[in-house]
Amino acid sequence: MTEQTQPATQNTQEVSQSATEKAETLQLTPAADVYENKDGAVIYLDLPGVNRDNLTIDVDDHVLSIQGNMNLQTPETLNPTYMDVHSGVFSRRFTLSEELDSANIEAILKDGELKLSIPRSEKHKPRKIEVKVV
Repeated sequence: MTEQTQPATQNTQEVSQSATEKAETLQLTPAADVYENKDGAVIYLDLPGVNRDNLTIDVDDHVLSIQGNMNLQTPETLNPTYMDVHSGVFSRRFTLSEELDSANIEAILKDGELKLSIPRSEKHKPRKIEVKVV
């Protein structure tokens, strides 16, 4: 798969207006990385321009939902000619395994990255079985 970009046109106001209109109607899907180990799962989401007040995280019936509003500020002196990162409403959903303890999810938002730590429930954690000699 390749990405194609076109050179900026001379009418940057038209390009800027088009990018702004697109951002207002887009439903954004932030990039996510999911990792798992014996202790549970960790999800990282790229959320540039998102603050705590623009972010909602819910869990219902093993479905983790993250939604909010990305608000990237473009300096007034600049006219965008091409944008990979947009402002607008975003949403992401993950179905959690029953092995994960959805009641104890920890969320940390730092420098435009959301980290969700989801521990494995105690009954599903690996454990050693003691062998008794009789």
